[in-house]
Amino acid sequence: MYHFIINPSAGNGRAQKSWTKIQKKLCQLNLKYSYYLTTSSTDLKQHLRQQAKLTPKTIFVILGGDGTLYHALNAIAFPTKLDVILGYIPCGSGNDFAKAAQISTDPNKALAQLLAQKAPRTLDLGYFKTSDRAGVFSNNLGLGFDAQIVEITNNSQLKNQLNKLHLGKFAYATCFFKALSQQKPFTLTVTLPNFPPKNFSHAFLCTITDQPYFGGGVALFPKARLDDGKLTLVVIEKKNLLDFLSVFLLMLLPGAYHLRARSLSFYTTTKLKLTTTTPQIVQVNGETFTFSPGDLLLEIKQQKFIF
Repeated sequence: MYHFIINPSAGNGRAQKSWTKIQKKLCQLNLKYSYYLTTSSTDLKQHLRQQAKLTPKTIFVILGGDGTLYHALNAIAFPTKLDVILGYIPCGSGNDFAKAAQISTDPNKALAQLLAQKAPRTLDLGYFKTSDRAGVFSNNLGLGFDAQIVEITNNSQLKNQLNKLHLGKFAYATCFFKALSQQKPFTLTVTLPNFPPKNFSHAFLCTITDQPYFGGGVALFPKARLDDGKLTLVVIEKKNLLDFLSVFLLMLLPGAYHLRARSLSFYTTTKLKLTTTTPQIVQVNGETFTFSPGDLLLEIKQQKFIF
C-alpha cells in the first residue's frame, strides 16, 4: 500500500501539478493508494506520524522539495524513531537529494522508478544536536555563508519567479553576492574523534554533508555517498576575497580542483563537534534557524528509502 503525502506549495506549486500527473498514472495502473495534501510543515509531521503508527507497513511517498523531505524525516525520527519506509518524488527548487540518489525529476519517471523497486535501501542521514534543538537531515547542514544564501533566498520573491520558469536551482546563485556582503568570518573549533581540536579564525563557510551536492546541484564534495556511513565536513576560510571567490569558481568546474585550495579543509568522519563563539545562521536541507554560541554535535543515522 502506498500513501502519498503532497506539499502542494513545494516548487511554487510544482508538487501539486506533479500530483495531478501521478494520480492519472496510478489510475491507469489500477494501483491501490491513498493520499493527503498538507497545509503546513506541522500538519505534515502530525499526519505522517499518526499514519505511520496506524499503518506501519505502508510506504509513505513524499512529494515536495528538500525542505519537505527534511520535515518528513524528522516526523518519523522524533520523539521516538518509527520503522517507516519512505519514498520520494522530487518537486522542489534545488532537488539536491534527488540528484545524489539519482531520482528523476520527471514525476512519471520518478513514480516508475519507485514502483520498480522491490526492496528498500538503507541510506545515511546526518543527526545534529544543539543546546535547544535536534534533528536529522538527508542533504547537508551549513553554518555561515551557505546558510546566509539560503536565508536570503527563502525570503526573496525571485525564488518563486524562477520556479515558475523551472529555473529554481539558480535561485541560490542569484543571492550569492548579497550573502557575501552580509556574512562575516567567524571563529570555529572542530573536534573529531582521536584528534586534537582544530581552530579556524576566519571560517566563512562550514558545511556538513552526507552526499555530494548543495545549493541546487553544486558539487561541494563529489566523493560523498549516501550509503558510505560517513559525514564530510568542509570548511572554507575567507582571509581575502579573491582566494574565497576562486574556490567557488573551481567548484563549478569538473574534477574537484577546489578541494586542493589552501583555504579549504575537509574531514570525513562518523561524528564531530563544532564550536562557535558568535551567533550564526544555520541551514538544514534548506530550512534555517539561528544557532547561539556553543556546541553543535553531529553524527550518522540511517533511514529506509524506496525510489
